[in-house]
Amino acid sequence: MFVASLHRVVARRALPSGLNSIAARRLVLARRAFSGSSWLRDPTTATAKKEPATKKATKKATASSSAKAKAKAKPAAKKKKAPAKAKKAAAAPKKKKKKAAPVKKKKKPTRKPRKPLTPEQREKIKLRYLKMVSLYKGPDTRAPQPWPLYVAENISTVSNPDRRVKLNDLFARYSKLPAAEKQSLEARANANREWNKREAVRWAKSYPIEVIYLANIARRRLIRITNKVRNYIHDDRQPKRPAGAMARFVRDRHDKTSGADQREVLKNVVNVWKGMSEAEKKPWLDQAEAEKARCKGQFDNFLAKAKQYWFNNKPKRRPTVPKIHSPSVTAKAKQAA
Repeated sequence: MFVASLHRVVARRALPSGLNSIAARRLVLARRAFSGSSWLRDPTTATAKKEPATKKATKKATASSSAKAKAKAKPAAKKKKAPAKAKKAAAAPKKKKKKAAPVKKKKKPTRKPRKPLTPEQREKIKLRYLKMVSLYKGPDTRAPQPWPLYVAENISTVSNPDRRVKLNDLFARYSKLPAAEKQSLEARANANREWNKREAVRWAKSYPIEVIYLANIARRRLIRITNKVRNYIHDDRQPKRPAGAMARFVRDRHDKTSGADQREVLKNVVNVWKGMSEAEKKPWLDQAEAEKARCKGQFDNFLAKAKQYWFNNKPKRRPTVPKIHSPSVTAKAKQAA
């Protein structure tokens, strides 16, 4: 087409210039339009540039046609149903549980055999036990005399660390006190004595009867071992042991005698009792038997109950060993043990 139009343009230019026909004008305009384009100058380059596009189009066309042919050739695959979750779980490979390693049994530590205790160690253990059972500390007390009361109130005022120097200084001050201050100290000491009595009763009743009974037995043994005087615990709840026939006779005769030496009176009464016949002793013997029958069973299981109390109420701190004053007493205690 382009070549034919070009031939037409050349033929028209060969016509006479005076032609004013419409066809000639159209040809001239067409020539001017085609003369300025780059495609008219070099038609080969333009055609070469457009070739890749045609190749791509042909490739796409061939690819699409081949894909359609394959799609027609292969039958449509049926969609598989998703298996149930339970089957998936069943089909999943189970993880192998690691077997727990066998626990090795720990060997119980074997206790070393105890060394046999020496006599001194046994004595210390015995003293600790007696001190605990005897309620060694006792109730709280206040100064029952004027001098101890003055020391307790004023010992902190002396700066000297030596206790003897402190006491000497305090005694010098106490001796120079006026009479009014000494009377005041005496009155407060009397009030402290009354308070101590009430506190002792309250403290004793805070323990069971069996514990006080065992405490007095332990205090009696500590007096023998340590050679140290220790007061017994007074408790009105304790059952009194029945008095014997001779003790009743001595009490009756002792009350009738007065104004003489008590030791001589006691010796004479005992001698009279020993010289009496069984018929003469019968009234006091009958009284003793009746009292013994009345008090029967009062002391049953006293020691067992007291020991059970200490088993249930062990002290948090082990008591210290009381001091033994004389070595001869320790030797006797070892022989008794």
